[in-house]
Amino acid sequence: MSTTIKTLPFGTLPDGRSARLFRFTNEIGAVAEVTNYGGRLVRVLVPDATGKLTSVVKGYDALEGYLKDGNYLGATCGRYANRIAKGSFVADGNTYTLATNNGPNSLHGGIEGFHVQLWDAAIDDESLVLSYQSKDMEEGFPGNASVEVRFTWSETCELSLQVTASCDKMTPINITNHAYFNLNGEGDILGHEMHIHANRFIPIYDDAIPTGEIRFVKGTAFDFSTAKPIGKDIESGEEQLANGCGYDHCFVINKEAYGDLAMAVEVTSPVTGICLRVFTTMPGIQFYSGNYLTSEYLGHEGKPYSKRQAFCLEPEYFPDSPNQSGFPDCMLKPGNVWEETMIFQFS
Repeated sequence: MSTTIKTLPFGTLPDGRSARLFRFTNEIGAVAEVTNYGGRLVRVLVPDATGKLTSVVKGYDALEGYLKDGNYLGATCGRYANRIAKGSFVADGNTYTLATNNGPNSLHGGIEGFHVQLWDAAIDDESLVLSYQSKDMEEGFPGNASVEVRFTWSETCELSLQVTASCDKMTPINITNHAYFNLNGEGDILGHEMHIHANRFIPIYDDAIPTGEIRFVKGTAFDFSTAKPIGKDIESGEEQLANGCGYDHCFVINKEAYGDLAMAVEVTSPVTGICLRVFTTMPGIQFYSGNYLTSEYLGHEGKPYSKRQAFCLEPEYFPDSPNQSGFPDCMLKPGNVWEETMIFQFS
């Protein structure tokens, strides 16, 4: 086997159930760790330009940190990642009201979303398969949904997440991973060189709900069509940056058709030489510059996390799609299967 998976204890939930940690190690000694609590990516260690293993994903060494976490660190987010305006939508002629946890809006599946659930776990050859049964009306979402995330860590340091979902009622589905990256290993992320393969982005109001418009990036601070430092324009005062307190926007990935696997983003650290490329079949990717990142619990580096010490790249359907007629359809019908892929490739 080119990659080994070791199962380790990862603490006890308040209700007495035990969480587990799954440590992937590939042939070159690079490591990826996932816990079945919230389907969270806990740690990634990859070699820098000199061969030294560098920790490039923010997380906690113990379950306690995740139980106290309000930042969705490394979490599998669902049933609907990102926001649904006013926690309400219509499906199959019925109006549904969701748990709201972001002002009047629903964020990342609600208060008891996928990010705080203990997933079933099985090792299948060189993959970890996490599965979760989301009950009808859980957090207000219709239908009994079956969800599976298959994690694979390759000998070339590609972390692949293949996500499938099915449901017995029409329901919106938008599942992502909310990993926080810092390719320097520590410090802020403003010097990272980022190239987003997107000519358009989704403008938002000051409550982070989309305006419904799809805007070209050209001539704005959102133009990453050629690589530039994350911090280059972040304090430029543009209205959209003010609305997000930095970058917290969905970019429309350049691709021939929705469903095609395409490169969405390339990011490089000038400090370590580490490059991250993100590929996905989904139509959008949320770039979040860690504007609200904070923690009371110590992270991997032995210090609490703070603003802009990490960034997120979340493959997704567009925010508030259930209420936006001009956005790609996110509704999963009974009898159909929702299948999407996310690949985080380190080099």
